[in-house]
Amino acid sequence: KSNLSGRLNMQNLSYESVTTARGRVGYVTTGSGYPLILIVGYSGTLFHWNRSFINKVAESFKLYLIDNRYIGKSISTNENTINGMAQDVIDFIEAMQIVKPIIFGWSMGGVITQQLLVNYQYNLAGAVLFATTYDQKLISADFVELIANQEHIPPHEFKRQLYATFFSEDDSDKIKLTIKDGAILIDDYNYRYNFEAKELQDTAVESWVRIELSQLNQILLPVLVMRAKNDLVVDSSVIEYFTHNLPNAKAIIYPSGGHFFLHKSPLQIASDIANFFINQSI
Repeated sequence: KSNLSGRLNMQNLSYESVTTARGRVGYVTTGSGYPLILIVGYSGTLFHWNRSFINKVAESFKLYLIDNRYIGKSISTNENTINGMAQDVIDFIEAMQIVKPIIFGWSMGGVITQQLLVNYQYNLAGAVLFATTYDQKLISADFVELIANQEHIPPHEFKRQLYATFFSEDDSDKIKLTIKDGAILIDDYNYRYNFEAKELQDTAVESWVRIELSQLNQILLPVLVMRAKNDLVVDSSVIEYFTHNLPNAKAIIYPSGGHFFLHKSPLQIASDIANFFINQSI
């Protein structure tokens, strides 16, 4: 009953696309207020955003949920690197004429966000680094091995291990329902994570080189760093690194939820984001 009520409280969103300087970006928009662009992580889709989180944060911000390249309607001729994927976002911002947005990057989306902070900081108002890292060496070796060997693992077992890693829990059926029941509702959104998207993301992540410390020190924007204490994907040391080297960073650590803690504490996370940036008087 509660799930049905939650779905009725939010009308279906419309999936749109905009032509950019070097391609096209598929996106969903909702809410009102200051612009906030959300970038999902590795293999992610717009379905991975939690509906309760989107509803709540849309009370304070105008949201743009964008698809990474080769997902949904997104295409691009930019280079197949993290820098190229960051340029896709810049092209979207410029095509949509969005003035000084905040960027929210989840996992790989957080890596893209770091590149945006370096390349484009004077056109941004701030950032959220969500369950992400500054160095691929701090990504769990078990997770990297699981992704590398997924073609050799039975699909059901791969999903079980993947969900257990993402949520720090081992009940994959319960976790699947959590994602499915909490997903935002989008009209005419036909997602398929195809080989082209996987090849791009694998290439981009493998070739990614961490941002230089001197570059991080020059980022003066407000940055909110968010992580769950029991994240099994990214090492806990990233929190201290970001807060020590980004001059205007604040960290919030949540007690549970793993790498997908957005689905564990959606309302609290939305409130924390609004409080941080509204108090910064952007």
